[in-house]
Amino acid sequence: MSDSQREPHISERKPGRSFSDPRRPLGEDVIARADPLGGDPEQGVYGRDDPHPHYAHGVADRARCVAVLRKAEELMGSNNPSGDTEDGRRRALELAAGRCGVKLAEYYAIRDTDDEIQALEAAVMNSAENHQTKL
Repeated sequence: MSDSQREPHISERKPGRSFSDPRRPLGEDVIARADPLGGDPEQGVYGRDDPHPHYAHGVADRARCVAVLRKAEELMGSNNPSGDTEDGRRRALELAAGRCGVKLAEYYAIRDTDDEIQALEAAVMNSAENHQTKL
């Protein structure tokens, strides 16, 4: 079997890549399963209140969350900040949100109502913690 046909070993996974298939970006499947018409097109128009927090999130909402998680994993992978403590993981999310142009409160609002984003965040944080214990 040639090198291009072999399956990548799990240890070859780089930050920001999928846990199941390191050749794919992290969260690509989560974004693909998003509701293409999700969200309220009139949200915030004419001073309207935000919709119910369990309103379906669309592609843009999930893409923002996935971008924050990708950047946070990249930051923790370079040990800046370290992912071995809860404070370090929280700081990585804060820095990543800022670099992605997403308000942290917005990230948390979407994450708190989306089970797939919660699962992806847990996987990223567990990976960062495990990566630090191996060093």
